[in-house]
Amino acid sequence: MNGTFKNLALILALFCFTAQAYANGTIPADGQAKSETTILMEQALDQGGSAATREAAVEELLANIENYQAAGTANKGPYEDNLKARLKAIDSIWSLGQIGDPRLMAKLTKFYSQSDDVLKINLIISIGKLKNNTKAGPYLFDIAADARETEVVRAAAFELLEQIGHPSTVVNLQRSAKIGIEKADLIYTGGITGTISGWVSPDLPIGHAGLFVGTEVKDGKIKLVIADCVPDNFKPGGVRNIDSWYNFTHHYMYPYYGNRTTAVRPTAAQRERIARLGIAMGKQGLHYSDTHFSQKGPKDFDCVGYTEFLYEAVGLNPTENSYETGTGWPLTPWEQFIAVKPYAAAAPSAIIVPSQNIVMPSQAIITNSFNALGGAFGTMGLRAPEVSTNIQPEIIE
Repeated sequence: MNGTFKNLALILALFCFTAQAYANGTIPADGQAKSETTILMEQALDQGGSAATREAAVEELLANIENYQAAGTANKGPYEDNLKARLKAIDSIWSLGQIGDPRLMAKLTKFYSQSDDVLKINLIISIGKLKNNTKAGPYLFDIAADARETEVVRAAAFELLEQIGHPSTVVNLQRSAKIGIEKADLIYTGGITGTISGWVSPDLPIGHAGLFVGTEVKDGKIKLVIADCVPDNFKPGGVRNIDSWYNFTHHYMYPYYGNRTTAVRPTAAQRERIARLGIAMGKQGLHYSDTHFSQKGPKDFDCVGYTEFLYEAVGLNPTENSYETGTGWPLTPWEQFIAVKPYAAAAPSAIIVPSQNIVMPSQAIITNSFNALGGAFGTMGLRAPEVSTNIQPEIIE
């Protein structure tokens, strides 16, 4: 993206959307371009529309997931060639949870057995959001108690059991053979501030980066350990250590989009140093940089700058420094996401468990911002930059 446009877009967005609005999930004004999944979700929730329209919207969201899963094993996994189809499937899972119809339970559980960990975590969250769903508790408890599942998936199930008020403690809890995410991997969710590419295209939703540290057992439950940085008015805010998908995704406001790391993979010793540094810094009361002028500290950070700082401390650099200075500033979570590398996915497990004021992020802020910019300066015909969504990520074994 042209650096000048990028700088202007961020400044305009910061004027239009305060950190408080971001934390509270304020919906952007109507009239902005919206993603396909957002439009379908709104149609499904519109009680003023016809029942046929609502049902058709739900069916299309389900089809996005079904089509993705039916594409074949060569086109599945956390980051395959068709990244756009994967993001649409993840956003569709999230949207079905927002719709909340308990009749969706059977469909979501059917998808579960064919899913990798990233999709499983999103499915678990959406199952927990379904309203008046008496089947969710037993279903999620079986996942939480099953040592064949990875610990990051089980952690999501434990969280949702607590959210819905179902018993969530497993006596004599057995740890999983696999954690599911490597220590010090970068992890991603959605967001508003920091997703400039996403503002141009509704199909690129990455907006927040964090660092996965590990898992631990507390009171018969598996908990996450994550290091990240968020606006200071969040609870907790600033540079922090958190223990849940709930906090990382801003109270399930956004989906979870997966994990990556640098092209030169960290050694075990480097991963340990990164993780320890993240935990130590999360205890120092460091602050979030609302202006993004201080992305990488030393006292104020933003989310993506903080993860860059942690990696650079051990001699690794997730993105080129040109993204962080001059016309490249500011580095965004999406730019880091496509610069770092995914792992080849393990085949989905065949585990079968028994059947059965959150806001969808708008990704088109920049378009309206550029229109406003043109009006403010009397410049007609100013166009927002275009970003290609035809991304072919490199898989590292």
